[in-house]
Amino acid sequence: MTDTRRLMGCAWLGILVAGCAATPDDLAGLKPGMNLRPPAGTIDNKPFECPMTTEAGGFTFDHIAVWRDDAKAAYTMIHDDMCGRELRGIDKLAVPALALRGLHAGVGPYVDACAIDGLWGMVKAVEEEGNEILNHSYTHVNITALNTYKEVMLAKREFDMRMTKPLSFFIFPYDYFNDDTVKMVQSAGHIGARAGVRDNFDGYMNPPINPPDPGNDMQLVFDVWPRTYSKYAAFAQQDILNLHVFNAIDRGGFAVREFHSVSPKDKPPENGEGFGPVPIKIYEDHLDFLYNAWKANLVWTSTPSTIIRYRHARTACMAGVVGNTIKFDATTNDECQKFHTPISVIIKTANDLGGIKATQKDSDGKEVSVFTRKIAANTFSVTADPKLGDVVLDGCAAPGPAVDSTTPMPPKPAAAQSVCDLDQVKGQGAPGRMDNLERATTELQLLPNPNEGGDGRNGSWSWYPPNAQVKIVQDGLSNNALRFTGGNFNRWSGATLAFIGGNGAGACYDATAYKGLRFRIRGTVTTPDATLVDRAVITLITAQTQTRKLGGDLNGEGGHFHKVVPLSPEWGIVKLTWEEFDRPSWGLTTSMTSLALDRMQSVDFGVSNLATAFEVYIDDIELF
Repeated sequence: MTDTRRLMGCAWLGILVAGCAATPDDLAGLKPGMNLRPPAGTIDNKPFECPMTTEAGGFTFDHIAVWRDDAKAAYTMIHDDMCGRELRGIDKLAVPALALRGLHAGVGPYVDACAIDGLWGMVKAVEEEGNEILNHSYTHVNITALNTYKEVMLAKREFDMRMTKPLSFFIFPYDYFNDDTVKMVQSAGHIGARAGVRDNFDGYMNPPINPPDPGNDMQLVFDVWPRTYSKYAAFAQQDILNLHVFNAIDRGGFAVREFHSVSPKDKPPENGEGFGPVPIKIYEDHLDFLYNAWKANLVWTSTPSTIIRYRHARTACMAGVVGNTIKFDATTNDECQKFHTPISVIIKTANDLGGIKATQKDSDGKEVSVFTRKIAANTFSVTADPKLGDVVLDGCAAPGPAVDSTTPMPPKPAAAQSVCDLDQVKGQGAPGRMDNLERATTELQLLPNPNEGGDGRNGSWSWYPPNAQVKIVQDGLSNNALRFTGGNFNRWSGATLAFIGGNGAGACYDATAYKGLRFRIRGTVTTPDATLVDRAVITLITAQTQTRKLGGDLNGEGGHFHKVVPLSPEWGIVKLTWEEFDRPSWGLTTSMTSLALDRMQSVDFGVSNLATAFEVYIDDIELF
């Protein structure tokens, strides 16, 4: 199911709601850098200035590194929604913490939030620290073919006028995209984008890691903090950040991490700091892990566009060594010209030296040093821009930057036996309300859900496919209901209400204190499948029947416990005891005979995969 989440708070809604505080209380007195601890170390990528040369005995070309310095993987961090009033932890905590360690990230402001509060100076300062400013739209709405001119093109124009570097990477708000809008984002001048492609991945055998070769620049796959929306639902929350990097290292790939704000609190509040802020302690632990992984040459951490350019440049630009000179061919391939960026050429020396000297002429014709690093005996990485031409090499009598292969690294985190071991809430039997939809029509996916009746439940709505229409609508003068409509999708369609968090959160609810489910429903379904005409399929999803891809424990896929119920144009009340639900009818779960009431994850209201048209209204969902 596509993640169609919405975040609570002024910043995430993309508007400044009347009555929103200018700054939440727990960030009001926060000054940049406050609450930060000393780093494990600082990455230094400045060119090595050799004080005295020595004989190298000769140089030979080995290869162009897949990632900078021949690291095993690449990694980028992206902070969405910078400038949002509830997300000032990005510029006050995240940016200073990165700077202390010589690390850089991508930050994604949207125009309205920066303009209304006059934060352009802050954004420019964040860019000057070496971070990449990303285009996160003008008003933070779903990007459609109708609004791309303003939300993509005008937003880019506004940012480009105010920043030093033109913006080249786009973040789709709410992960909402389609093929047409992706093409429009690319045609506006972006070389990369983070869209919403995550459904086919899981945290076990197929984590969301991008390949080392270019090809998916406009639809990078990624993982989301917090665990509620992560593909690593079977792992402890404090482990998912490093785990994502470990998986990139294992696969030689490119990992992308989505964050929002950073909180000074160990347990951030559910409201007040935007969506899922990461505690500063966990964030700094992760940054120190990245520093040590750089020392050991396991991962190269950089900004999104830098890594995208590198993927193209190292495959398009040719290099070789003639005598004591690295020779680049940067003119044969147009892609080398378009994406030129410093790439790492791995060379061998006849004599095993502590360092080498490498110089290249800059764009003004001045000879300057370029970055070199010893990565093994007689082996060096020389990182230079192919477009600037030859690099002249010499041995150095002084040691230069070098990989420290003895750097201690923590073990790769292990999965829990069940997602329920990580997050399980036991219901007491009352109150039973799951959602009565009596809230503003714009607040369907607030998390935590303000209309859950309590008893440990706080789950939000999601739906599939993403082009189905799901919203809160007025039903009469004094009642709201959920309207779910669409058709001709040629796939099963449904609206899903989670017990805890979002669907796919890897959280379990113990509903053994309840007897069943009750709700009101009405509507129509048109389909050539006679058995499902004017029928809805009510499904109970548990950790036992949910695939690992969507936060369950099932190693594979299978059906769930379900019940087909009739629909009519008039409201009807459906009351189902747990025993009335039919057993799973397909996949790996057909042998299951009893519903795992202590492992409940969500309730799904679905229609036929052959539905040509459907319109279903749902209301007053409750446990009894």
